[in-house]
Amino acid sequence: MKIAKNKLAPPFKTVQFELEFGKGISRESEIIELAVKHKFIKKNGAFYDCNGRKYHGKEALREFLAHNDDVQEELMMKLREKLLEAETDQELKDETTDGEPTQESIPPDSTDEEVIAAAEAYT
Repeated sequence: MKIAKNKLAPPFKTVQFELEFGKGISRESEIIELAVKHKFIKKNGAFYDCNGRKYHGKEALREFLAHNDDVQEELMMKLREKLLEAETDQELKDETTDGEPTQESIPPDSTDEEVIAAAEAYT
């Protein structure tokens, strides 16, 4: 899907997701994609390895997750912890850089008038 125009976000963003007829966006497929990306599920060719069990193809793993809610919830909790941890780390990094004043250096060959103008502009 490609977003051509949006009033709040930059245009021409693309997203990929799987649609199931009569159900909408496949939640299990999204969990699998995120779990593979964050290395909770190992992918080797067409095989997926989840909790020591191997599945041939994404469809087999998707069906397993659809029928086993406890495994699906476990993966979702791991993903939430990982993503929220990354988000809080980013917020902490942003807070430390926002609170520090910036320093402006003035070259030694500048005139007194330039130094006064730079000081007035800074304050």
